[in-house]
Amino acid sequence: MPGRPIPARAPTPPVPALAALLLAGALSACGGVRGDPLLALSCPAPTGPVTPSQAYDRLDVAALEGLVKDNGVGPGDGPGGRVVARVLGERYRAGRGVPADPAKALAWTRAAAVVETSTTQFIVAPAVGKQPSYTVPLNRTVLTGGDPVALLELGTLYAQGRGVPRDEAVAKVLLECGRKGTQPWM
Repeated sequence: MPGRPIPARAPTPPVPALAALLLAGALSACGGVRGDPLLALSCPAPTGPVTPSQAYDRLDVAALEGLVKDNGVGPGDGPGGRVVARVLGERYRAGRGVPADPAKALAWTRAAAVVETSTTQFIVAPAVGKQPSYTVPLNRTVLTGGDPVALLELGTLYAQGRGVPRDEAVAKVLLECGRKGTQPWM
């Protein structure tokens, strides 16, 4: 009808903000883990006998750190770097050949025990009305178990609260993964 005023509408949030909010809610509803990310750790499959720390007794800490630098400690680097990182964690924890340093011990043990793999996927939202299309990056980090003995050591640190806040749930996950990774060789 001519002359009749059009009722005012409540403002709507911009489409990108609304889409990002909906996307975040959907992602958290379909498998997001609350709390420590270590609770979502994937346990390693048993791969064979575990390399004993004594294999590296003749090397000092500087030589071991050089080995890690050369071999790396990452998902594609194989177990060699992780074993050396575990030995470094043991040395710093016990103060063998170096002053005891709980922070370095924890860092080396975690580097040996946990392998982080990050991926990024991109979700393209189509254009809606005058709103242009846009891309939303979706970053995902997957934690998997590395060296099984380091998993046991890290689990013990969490159980005792040494260098980290005491967390029984994380300790249980780490200790279970360590046990699975070392069977039947230990």
